Amino acid sequence: MSDERKLQDLERRMGYSFRDRGLLSRALTHPSREQGAGSDNQRLEFFGDRVLGLVMSEIVMRDEQASVGDLAVRFNSLVSGTACAAVARSIDLGDALKLGRSARMTSGRRTQGVLADAMEAVIGAIYLDGGLNAARSSVRKIWSSQLEEVPVAEQDP
Repeated sequence: MSDERKLQDLERRMGYSFRDRGLLSRALTHPSREQGAGSDNQRLEFFGDRVLGLVMSEIVMRDEQASVGDLAVRFNSLVSGTACAAVARSIDLGDALKLGRSARMTSGRRTQGVLADAMEAVIGAIYLDGGLNAARSSVRKIWSSQLEEVPVAEQDP
C-alpha cells in the first residue's frame, strides 16, 4: 500500500482530514528516521501531550459529583502511555509510522512508547492544522472506547 493511501486510511479512522499533510507526516516520523533537526515527531509529541491533557480535563470535569481524587484517577488512566498506545493500536497508527532501521528492527511499530508518543504527536498535529475543536472532536472519537471504561477511583482504606 502506498504511503499516500496509508495516510488517507489513517485520516478516515481518526475522523479528521489534514489540510497540511506535512503535519501528519511529521507526526508519524520517529526520531530514529534521522531526517534532520525538527523533522521528527518529538516537538509535536510534547505539544500533543498538553492538548490531550486539556481535552481529557474537560471530559472528566463533566462529572460534577466526582471528587478531585476521582478526577485525577480518571484523567491519569485516559492520558497514560498505556491508554495512548491502546488508542494508537485501535486505529492501526503503527502501520503509518515512518521508522528508522533500528526502530524497524526492534518491532517499533508495536512498541508502547513509540505508539504512545506518535499518538500524542498526531493530536498535536491535528490541533495545529485545525484548532482545538478539531483536536477535541478527534480525541473524543478515537478515545471513545476508553471513555466508556473510565475507572472510578477506589476507596483508600
